[in-house]
Amino acid sequence: MKSFLVDCIVNPDRTLQNCEISIDEGVVRAVKPEAPGTGRRYPIAVPGFIDIHTHGGAGHDIMDGEADRFSRIACYHLENGTTSFLGSTATSPPAELDRVLKAARPAMQANAVCAARGEEASLLGIHLEGPWISPARAGAQNPSYMRAPDDEAMSFVRNYADVIRMVTFSYHYPTADSLLDLLLELNIIPACGHDETIDDRILRGFERGLRHITHIYSMTSSFQRVDGLKHLGTLEMALMTPGVIVEVIADGKHVTDHFWRFITHNKQPQDIVVVSDSMRWAGMPDDPDKIHKLGDVDVVVEDGVAWLADRSAFAGSVSTMHLMFRRLVRDWGVDIEDAVRMTSTNQAQELGLGESLGSIAPGKQADFVLLDDDLEILQIVKAGHPVR
Repeated sequence: MKSFLVDCIVNPDRTLQNCEISIDEGVVRAVKPEAPGTGRRYPIAVPGFIDIHTHGGAGHDIMDGEADRFSRIACYHLENGTTSFLGSTATSPPAELDRVLKAARPAMQANAVCAARGEEASLLGIHLEGPWISPARAGAQNPSYMRAPDDEAMSFVRNYADVIRMVTFSYHYPTADSLLDLLLELNIIPACGHDETIDDRILRGFERGLRHITHIYSMTSSFQRVDGLKHLGTLEMALMTPGVIVEVIADGKHVTDHFWRFITHNKQPQDIVVVSDSMRWAGMPDDPDKIHKLGDVDVVVEDGVAWLADRSAFAGSVSTMHLMFRRLVRDWGVDIEDAVRMTSTNQAQELGLGESLGSIAPGKQADFVLLDDDLEILQIVKAGHPVR
């Protein structure tokens, strides 16, 4: 039995003062308020961050499709306070995606063993970001491989239903209804993003069960004219529809404080999930003179964000969930309980893992982060094991 003394435990519904967290076999066994124990005390404990949209970090990418790369990505995230994550792919030829998902199966099995020992963040599954997205909103992804979902797409998803946990696609395709129905049948999160969907069409998707928007304000369809008539896009319709979850890359670049205030003016904390969308170069120093490759796309890293080489648009984040949590509370004035909800609890619930993850409570997995008063990381606990 291990125990940690903390001045306060922050959960999404309440903050407990002066507590002892008791752990055994990787599970929180008891949380004792007003604990009189002696020894090192930590100022703040929050649930481990859960990142449902990350492509990699520390020089490695999910699309590398190699066992050691999956492991190194999981280590990188754990070292930065993310205790569970989905690995995100990028739009690629079918053979490449097939190779990556085949590699993900044994990688997830190996990861489960390492995560239980506190050595890696838990790789909970794969998020397919494309290829069934719109070339009109490709962003940093290669439009050459984008296409409408078809019978081959349905077979692909069925073949890897044990690995895939989320799929981002554009709902504007006429065949997107069939893909949506399949994802719901297989209990895979359907997400709309990199899309050109308009108001009536996306509302139909919401009615059918499409309730997740990928990195809002980053390649999300917005106000446009179709045949001369004005239409709202997925962005506006999602912000005005309760119960539709929006991803936010809260790195201060993809979403600034002005955007954040507008999002939270329209959405409640339970409808926001913060994601890193971190790329291979997260955790590495800026080098604006160096050209990186994102598939076939040239990318540079400068001023704390990944750009397309011509600086016309962002190519992804190089931030971490911890840095975004800290920004929410310290810079943007978000209540710390709401910040916990948006960086851990909502993700756990959407993944169907709310009984084991997303808060610090008896019976839940002992995944949490111990912070100082400035919200800097002092210690990370994964499956009951101290990481630092």
